[in-house]
Amino acid sequence: MQIVSTDTAGKIQGVGAHRFRTTLHGGQPAIFLVKGEELDGAIVNGSETADNDIALPMTVGTHTYTIFAERANSYTWTNYTLQLFFDQSRSAQISALTELNVNSTQFFPPFGVNPGMVEDLGGYPGRSPGTLVYKSGKTEVTLTSFRFSDSSLYKQDRVSPFEAKSNRIMENVGQFTVEVKAAPELSAGGVVNGASFAAKVAPGALISLFGTDLAVETVGATELPLPRQLGGTSVTIGGKAAPLVYVSAGQINAQVEGPAVPVVVTVNGEVSTPGSVSVVSAAPGIFQFGQRRAVVQNADYSVNTAENGAAVNSYAVAYLTGAGQVDNGVASGAAAKGDPISRPRSLVTATLNGVAVEVAFAGLTPEFVGLMQVNFKVPSFLPGSYVLVVTANGEKSNAAMVTVK
Repeated sequence: MQIVSTDTAGKIQGVGAHRFRTTLHGGQPAIFLVKGEELDGAIVNGSETADNDIALPMTVGTHTYTIFAERANSYTWTNYTLQLFFDQSRSAQISALTELNVNSTQFFPPFGVNPGMVEDLGGYPGRSPGTLVYKSGKTEVTLTSFRFSDSSLYKQDRVSPFEAKSNRIMENVGQFTVEVKAAPELSAGGVVNGASFAAKVAPGALISLFGTDLAVETVGATELPLPRQLGGTSVTIGGKAAPLVYVSAGQINAQVEGPAVPVVVTVNGEVSTPGSVSVVSAAPGIFQFGQRRAVVQNADYSVNTAENGAAVNSYAVAYLTGAGQVDNGVASGAAAKGDPISRPRSLVTATLNGVAVEVAFAGLTPEFVGLMQVNFKVPSFLPGSYVLVVTANGEKSNAAMVTVK
């Protein structure tokens, strides 16, 4: 990234120009950035030489950064250019020109493509690319706004040359916004059981999808039945829209809908390469937290932990997904009912440290989507932590720890 004072044609004004650089520049930082629009936000780069080359990994969506640049000399120019460098390039891929804002803190001056030369950086001269858009494969970055304001407007004193600290000299303040578009991409083997992260899932189970650019924002479902779209993201499995629990750039939680393939993520019209997942009749997965601990409630409804074990001969409840077909069907995306109860059609058993335990009940948890519970009797074990495994229709779950007190 580079900001340079110029004339109205984008030409650099010789040795008196203001030069603020964060790319291919051997000295300490001369530009300091804050993510977002808050002037008192945290500065994302520090004062060391290594911080000069600010790396800004950007996910799909809109990103705004606030710029603090200490005035390097007494010269004043009426226009400033912004050069943005991507993927370690030594030439700018975006170059914008805007008037110096000297009138109002609310004034957003128009900006356009910088038509002039950009300064040599480290011996690598480059002409203005003549565009506000950078494209690389399916990724597209567009500069949607840029302003640079005189130090008298915002009266900020947060940095000095090469350091993020006050020095009683007000700095110029700018902002720029870029919009990133890219096709979502599922990781290899990135569609898994939502509890165990195993490769097998069952109809109606909760699943997790992992990848990049899977959403433009982080959104969780707030109503039932579950929506088929969240924040512009949708998922189809075998051509059927899947109910969504949660979406973010790197992970989606959803409910299995349809056959095994293909699994496709769509974000604001951009479609991923199809993925796949193995759907079998039953695929129990125990939800976990911490160090492979099973999500289990003790008889008093407290959470089973290493410090809060289940009493011998009491009944504890383990929570899973992947029950498979049930005797009282539940619509996709809808919560299970308490009357009638939905029980798996297949046999469900459980062991603790390899010893069979009594299963008092196995079925879908009322008022929840895709959640299965197994109520089991705690055997007469000595105090300690033991491995719980649940089996449904011959398919074993992941092993997770339960503590007996």
